[in-house]
Amino acid sequence: MVIPHIVSLISNTIWLFVPFRQAKTNYFFFFLIYAVTSAFMLLDYILLLHPAKFYLGQGFFLIISLYNFQKIPYYVSVLLSILIISIILAVIIPVKIIIPCLIAEHVVIFFIILKRTVLYSNEHKKLNIFHFVLLLFEITAITRFIVVLKNLRTGIIFFYLTTAFGILIGIFFLLYNEKNSPKISLESKGIVNMD
Repeated sequence: MVIPHIVSLISNTIWLFVPFRQAKTNYFFFFLIYAVTSAFMLLDYILLLHPAKFYLGQGFFLIISLYNFQKIPYYVSVLLSILIISIILAVIIPVKIIIPCLIAEHVVIFFIILKRTVLYSNEHKKLNIFHFVLLLFEITAITRFIVVLKNLRTGIIFFYLTTAFGILIGIFFLLYNEKNSPKISLESKGIVNMD
């Protein structure tokens, strides 16, 4: 199991740095949550907790991060409440129940990002490659959890394969953000590098 651990270590390390590239963009908090989760996953070798326990809370915060949560009255209290609820649920709910919850969370995230992608494309008359890579990343996450749910043995193998794929996606997000990502114009053929 040395190779899966190395792949996981590389992936989590890359995702620690992604928020720096995404600073001052609409997706900064989204990637910050992935970075925090990656830090916990690196500590998981010491804590020895099931990864699903971290992913449950991550999903709640990812959904919130896609909205302007600072407009919520007393948003700090709301975020702390969600954190406490996430920890309690992770302790009392078995992994068999958590995995379908993770699938549901990432389906919600996928559709929020899809809606944003459509609105962006309609407003700017461009397809932003960043959005499609983000949607691909969410599809990978959904598929990963479905496979784990259906067959534990092959699911673990697929989990590490998608983690390896996540390294490539992480590298993309280290290079590009929503603002500087290549864009395909819907009005005339060709790729637009930057606005």
